[in-house]
Amino acid sequence: MNEIKVKTLSREYKILMQRNILDEIKLSVQPVFKDLTNIFVITNEKVFSLYGEKLKKSLENDFKSKFLILKDGEKYKSIDTLIKIYDWLIENNAHRNDLLIAFGGGVIGDTAGFAAATFNRGMLLMQFPTTLVAQVDSSIGGKVVINFGNIKNVIGSFYQPHLILADPNFLLTLEEKEVINGLGEIVKYGLVFDFTLIEKIKKMIGNNVYDDRLYSLIKSADFDEIIFKCAEIKAEIVEQDEFDIGLRHLLNFGHTIGHAIEETFGFNKISHGKAVALGILCVLDISIKLGYLNKNFKKEILDLYQLLKLPIKIPDVDVNLLLDALKFDKKFTSKTSKFILLEDVNKPVIVTDIDETIIRYSIINNMK
Repeated sequence: MNEIKVKTLSREYKILMQRNILDEIKLSVQPVFKDLTNIFVITNEKVFSLYGEKLKKSLENDFKSKFLILKDGEKYKSIDTLIKIYDWLIENNAHRNDLLIAFGGGVIGDTAGFAAATFNRGMLLMQFPTTLVAQVDSSIGGKVVINFGNIKNVIGSFYQPHLILADPNFLLTLEEKEVINGLGEIVKYGLVFDFTLIEKIKKMIGNNVYDDRLYSLIKSADFDEIIFKCAEIKAEIVEQDEFDIGLRHLLNFGHTIGHAIEETFGFNKISHGKAVALGILCVLDISIKLGYLNKNFKKEILDLYQLLKLPIKIPDVDVNLLLDALKFDKKFTSKTSKFILLEDVNKPVIVTDIDETIIRYSIINNMK
């Protein structure tokens, strides 16, 4: 079993990764949550249909478990869903020494995590991510958030989990679009922190031009190492900057314009990972425009996108709507914009007060 120890100011916990970890979940849970009786599992319809009964069976001999099954989708990361969770916890007499398991992708992890952070001033929390985005990024680091008024992640807090379990076998039942989502985040890690991640993925795919090449990729045991390395990088950053006041901003490479794209299209047309991938293309253009990067570098990245089936064009939209959405970015202040750019591979730089004409150009240049 692969293990990462995360030590933050508020909590120390482990990330455990192993294929088929679901089959022996009690061996991971019992040492961390001693004397635990009640477990509250929050999941979505799709994950429950695939793995819900198996998780129930794994828990039933040692714990009393209850399941809340929510609808799937970014639009359900909302106040209304949060209220539904609170009502369910109250109805079932949940207490702060009970364990809440967020069993799903980023939407479940963020929403259930926020509920755990705020119900009775903090329940025990285990993140059990089932998507690639969640396993490499969103389940790690304690950001628990919901959307509000069509603004991405505007209400939230920091609440570190007590344990994270990751089973790469879950990825084998993902739709391809969800695999592509996660690859967008992995590209971010490769460009900002460790380019060997990208080199390894390219080598693993090799000359495979077949349409199922992404499924061949995630089936490989070597891909587990990619997931683990991304999780390790995220954990190291979080340890140094738990509350996102400096170094952790680098993790938002591509997210500033990416979130604006998500918001502008109402969270229902472009998924998070694809929006981040498009945001990366925009900040590469900004980096080139400001003289940090050679323009030929973007061509290399576009070739990579084709290989990984990542989107290369923003759908047609009023650019002013995207620019308006940017002002809600959490890294901005009322007077200052802030972008993470690249000076070179694995050399990120934080740049403030970029001229709006350059930002506008970067969006238009990546639009159909």
